[in-house]
Amino acid sequence: MRSADVRNFVVATALISLLASCSGSSSSSMPPVAGNLIHKGKHQTTCPCIYVTNLSGDSVTVYPVGTSGNASPTQFISGSNTGLTNPYAIAVDSSGNIYVANGIGGPVYTGTVTVYAAGSTGNVAPTAVIEGPETGLYAPEGIALNPLNGDIYVTNAAGGPSGNGSITFYSPGSNGDVAPAGTITGSYTGLYAPAGLSLDPIGNIYVANLANYIAIYAAGSVGNVPPVLTIGGALTGLTIPYDVALDSSLNVYAPNSSDEYGPYSVTIYGAGLGGNLAPLRTISGKRTKLAEPLGVALDSAGNTYATDDLTNSITVYAAGANGNVKPTKTIKGRATQLNSPLGIAIR
Repeated sequence: MRSADVRNFVVATALISLLASCSGSSSSSMPPVAGNLIHKGKHQTTCPCIYVTNLSGDSVTVYPVGTSGNASPTQFISGSNTGLTNPYAIAVDSSGNIYVANGIGGPVYTGTVTVYAAGSTGNVAPTAVIEGPETGLYAPEGIALNPLNGDIYVTNAAGGPSGNGSITFYSPGSNGDVAPAGTITGSYTGLYAPAGLSLDPIGNIYVANLANYIAIYAAGSVGNVPPVLTIGGALTGLTIPYDVALDSSLNVYAPNSSDEYGPYSVTIYGAGLGGNLAPLRTISGKRTKLAEPLGVALDSAGNTYATDDLTNSITVYAAGANGNVKPTKTIKGRATQLNSPLGIAIR
């Protein structure tokens, strides 16, 4: 664990930035209202919305926050024109544009990033595709946007010279076979099969590694740099964490997709903490309906959303949920078009 001074600085500065960005805004408190206008490949929906990648379905499905049961998506991106191929992760910018990390696109284990206009639905072509040997993409499994400048961050599970993984990031508007604006990789980084990632309000980078730990890098990190904090060890309960998300207090959430060392779970860690620490809270047990959670996200009210590959569902838990608790909502059923849901974003 790093010193308390480093930890407190990271948390305090990020919280100040978050509060400033939210000042004077009331849009997040408005109830979601689904629209019903479909025109030229776009579906006009009032958000916040839940955006999901479906790994086996090669699709993206979108639902208004508050959706429950066997509900049809308000947007459904699927088809040969979309370029979706094993879509692992998803991010959405402030304008509603959708960014997807595709694990395999073209040669095996290269991958792509495809971008779709806000409101896209149907068999639509992406507005941009990052793909090619110059990109450094290699089995991309996570994607996030830098809230400070819009840079597109991607985790590459088999990237870097060693093949243990890398983080590449690209300037906003990147398209084609473009070199990254920066890359994090090397023996000091501790990256090993990196999957989901998130950035906090000041650009610190949180990465879930499938080797059972979460690594946190300082904003602006490039090259062979060590993490400033690492969450890992037997006490953490991390078991193949496939994603990582942050709440408004910068607590860290991870879905544990294996039951090798305990039951399937979502574990939550206190803001700014590192080392071999016990979770602040754990959502786990039969009542939770977690069977193989892969993705995690939070809405503005602090509710936790988990995608579940085994049950083709999204389960929702109340803010502060802990223990063997029932979901407050479940999105599941044939009408939902969920098909091995993995990545999830709420915007």
